[in-house]
Amino acid sequence: MNTWTIMIYELRRLFSSRSMILNMFLLPLLLIFLLGASLSGVVGDKGSSTIDVVRVAVVNPSSEGYESSAMMDSFLKSTELKDIITPIIVNSREAAESGLRTGKYGYAVVVPPGFDSTVQSGEAAQLEFILGQKSTDNMVAGTVFDNFLRNLNYKQSVAMTLGPEALNVMAPSSTSNEPSVKLGELSEGGYSYTSSQFYAVSMMLMFLLYSGLTVCTSLFNEKENHTLFRINSMPVKGSELFIGKMLGVGVVSIVQCAAIIILTNVLFGVNWGNRPGLLLLFCLLMIVASMTLSIVISMFSKTGASARSVVTLLTVSMTFISGGMAPLPESWVNSIGAFTINHWAMQAILKMMLHADVSQIMPNLGVLSLICLVLFSAAAISYRKVGYHG
Repeated sequence: MNTWTIMIYELRRLFSSRSMILNMFLLPLLLIFLLGASLSGVVGDKGSSTIDVVRVAVVNPSSEGYESSAMMDSFLKSTELKDIITPIIVNSREAAESGLRTGKYGYAVVVPPGFDSTVQSGEAAQLEFILGQKSTDNMVAGTVFDNFLRNLNYKQSVAMTLGPEALNVMAPSSTSNEPSVKLGELSEGGYSYTSSQFYAVSMMLMFLLYSGLTVCTSLFNEKENHTLFRINSMPVKGSELFIGKMLGVGVVSIVQCAAIIILTNVLFGVNWGNRPGLLLLFCLLMIVASMTLSIVISMFSKTGASARSVVTLLTVSMTFISGGMAPLPESWVNSIGAFTINHWAMQAILKMMLHADVSQIMPNLGVLSLICLVLFSAAAISYRKVGYHG
């Protein structure tokens, strides 16, 4: 009963504080809105992407005894290529190179004389590619013509191994309407996260760590106001007082977490994924980690100001190192960032937003659970060693 009474008092005290309401509920939403809107082109999905049509200079010459390649002409007239490349026949390699330098063409292909007869005689099909100024154009056009060569060489090997009749058997498959180039998605399910989703996760985790400030304030409030002596003189055990205060802070943190998730979904359209149970579990583990870390710091700090300073420094540092404030190289995030609490929860929640399989999330859950176990043990040991008294 004493524990519940203290918890209820702590809840009343916290929810009656305007600064607490502002810092724990309104400030996270404001930051998520500002960061999500201003950095929408830097983080997450930048909108629907399309493949720009590439202007390709094609040198398809005829020389003495040879005609221009009928195979190449037939390929360039394929209807599926019109949305990918625009072939432009040029007279010479020099004209193609000149157009590439001026940006008139994005890519160039030189067909060697006697290309058709070379292929028909059983030799390997080869073309000469000249790269343009844009890597994207090179990748798209290169993929198209690489597929053309692979298809020719494959048919050639089939004919040489199984006989020309085998080509008639595989003919239906060659009329497939599959595009030569298509855009892939970030995840297997075709989902991608936006900047609002990214910063909703990072800011929520940062403010869950900031709840450690509330732990420090709650523990040092009685000491600094010199009311802890009077409480200890009453029939209240020190453990009841301590647990009651921590339960109050924990309930406030849970309400804060739920408010961020619900309001960002309603106001900003943030999709938190399709695993609400796992999302709740990761949030609870973050709250436990934040509170136990702050308890350890408070037990060994002489003043509330010093404890709050340490918690603030750790929170800001871990949020930055884990890549929650600004996009960082993956090598940095997955190496140094792995030593932060935020990293394991943030990567797991982002995977939930991408509808990843549970097997990809469980390692993060295991590591975060281990961190919570270590911090909880450290908090229990520090409480038994130092205690909570005036």
